[in-house]
Amino acid sequence: MLGARCEGLGTEGLGTEGWDEMKEMKSMGTRMARRLMMAALFCAVAAGTVQAQTAIDGRGGAASLWVGGEYADFKAGFPKDSTVRLNGIGAFATYNLNRHYGVEAHARFLNLKSWNGETEQAYLIGPRYSFLRGEKLRPFAMFQVGVVKIQYPFQMGTGTSFAMAPGGGVEYRLGRKLSVRAAYEFQMLTNSPDFTNEPKFGMRPTGATVGISYRIFSGK
Repeated sequence: MLGARCEGLGTEGLGTEGWDEMKEMKSMGTRMARRLMMAALFCAVAAGTVQAQTAIDGRGGAASLWVGGEYADFKAGFPKDSTVRLNGIGAFATYNLNRHYGVEAHARFLNLKSWNGETEQAYLIGPRYSFLRGEKLRPFAMFQVGVVKIQYPFQMGTGTSFAMAPGGGVEYRLGRKLSVRAAYEFQMLTNSPDFTNEPKFGMRPTGATVGISYRIFSGK
């Protein structure tokens, strides 16, 4: 009964275009939910893997596990030398082996603000080093590797590339369990878009992130 009413509304009340818009909105919501689930799963698996390695490192300090979310603003890697910017959200997990050394994993989705349908997904993991300057303010550097998937604009297609991503930033501890941070990242993608009549080039997305994290484990 309800399905019949909805179908009638789609063809008479809303019209074909309105019904198509409703279906597209539903599809976008479903895709966003799936991506957030993938982000959470990716970071949970990465964090669980490094947590199983060690609790305390002999060079000082107890191990700790932090998980968080971020907002990202990136310069798109395509078109070449463009000023297009992509915005989105991400999730990350940081496992500190001690006060200096750790591992960080990211899952990021740049699809909140796109350019003619262009979006980017990144799944990265790698070592991180913290430069201790005090109990609260902690600069850090990291070098991550992984994969980046790009949906090119104007429905030109998609591409997946191996990525290397050096970066760094600073975090500020609000308390024993809460921290905020700002970071900048350089992505170096190994694959070229390889479109007809387009020059081959290595894509270099770069951008800034701001985030907040919560400590869920400590060796102390």
